[in-house]
Amino acid sequence: MTTQKWYPIGLLLFLECSLLFFRGLPAYSQTTRSEGIQPLLQLSEQSIHSLLPLGVQPLINPEEIEPFLEKLEGRPPDWARLQHPNITEQSERLFDFNRKRDSTRANKEVILQQPVAFLWGGILRYYVPEHRGFSIALGPELTQTSWGIIRFKPVDLPNTLVAIPPPELRPSLLARHHAQESIEIIVVCIGTFIADESLIYGFSHDGDHAGMILPVVSVHTMLYILKP
Repeated sequence: MTTQKWYPIGLLLFLECSLLFFRGLPAYSQTTRSEGIQPLLQLSEQSIHSLLPLGVQPLINPEEIEPFLEKLEGRPPDWARLQHPNITEQSERLFDFNRKRDSTRANKEVILQQPVAFLWGGILRYYVPEHRGFSIALGPELTQTSWGIIRFKPVDLPNTLVAIPPPELRPSLLARHHAQESIEIIVVCIGTFIADESLIYGFSHDGDHAGMILPVVSVHTMLYILKP
């Protein structure tokens, strides 16, 4: 099951998706602005998978994510042993566990260097006449798997995110926008894992504080698809 939460892009870059611990990530260079300004695509009979370049591993649904995690990590964490009513103790357990997993993962560079694709959600915010397109607010996709909740964490996102619709679609989108309708899109992010800290294990604040895994991916390509 997949759910979405919406945040303004400026705020979203500072969120750790409600983890009960914080670990600083290294700074990475920003991608060029143009990479975030892309056509708004429409799917007819095509699938999202058909749009991916050759050699890209899709990590879109649990059936794709779980085998990949097993190949990379071996087995899921024992969430019950990591959890503790004392937040300080739980944070220390998570810190130690993450460091051990980072060390074990160090010899799996071939897997980590493979380009992967994952989904985030988005909404069209306001029209940008300069680009004849719409700015985008991003929101993470939370995917429930047997390993826990998966929430991809993209880094190196472009400063400017704009979806440019085809000319024949622009008038209807502008009319929907003026009517204050929420226009949802699918955002396909393609990139490679951050080698030193490619996965972060933690717990969500929501619901029953379920185990959560954040794969950290440096994004180099983005695709925008109008949600049916």
